[in-house]
Amino acid sequence: MKKLLIMCAIAALATTTSVYAATTSSTTTTEKANPQKCERPCKGFNPEFKGQKGKAEFEKRLNLTEAQKAKIKKNHEADRAKMEPIMQKLHEKEKAKFEITNPELQKLNKEIKALKEQRHKLMEQNKKSFEALLTKEQKAELEKMKAERKSQRPERHGHRYGMPPKQEIK
Repeated sequence: MKKLLIMCAIAALATTTSVYAATTSSTTTTEKANPQKCERPCKGFNPEFKGQKGKAEFEKRLNLTEAQKAKIKKNHEADRAKMEPIMQKLHEKEKAKFEITNPELQKLNKEIKALKEQRHKLMEQNKKSFEALLTKEQKAELEKMKAERKSQRPERHGHRYGMPPKQEIK
């Protein structure tokens, strides 16, 4: 009798496990096949400013001339060439963090911080050179676009960890 009871329990467990595995794998493949369909809206994702469609929309909204587009493209390529060695070093240092001891880690963290500061300065220079190519009207439109994007962003603190946003103290 005990053997029969144990066999039934094992059979029920195996059946339940296989049914669960089949349902989870089918939902996973469905989600991968249809990435645009999600039950909740993705925070911080604005599809109209992504990829070539986003680039075209950006250029259209700023009303960029062909000369401006050419200069921007040239600057972007030059900026990317400047940024590449910095990013390569940064990635190498980040990987090395997992393979060293504590005193070396402190030195490496300082090097990483310096590279990040260098990257940030270069990005600021790139932004200034881009904005220098724009007319006053285009700059005004760019500021408007930045404000729109900022209003679409959730508050930075709290939401990342599932906590409610900070409330102002009155």
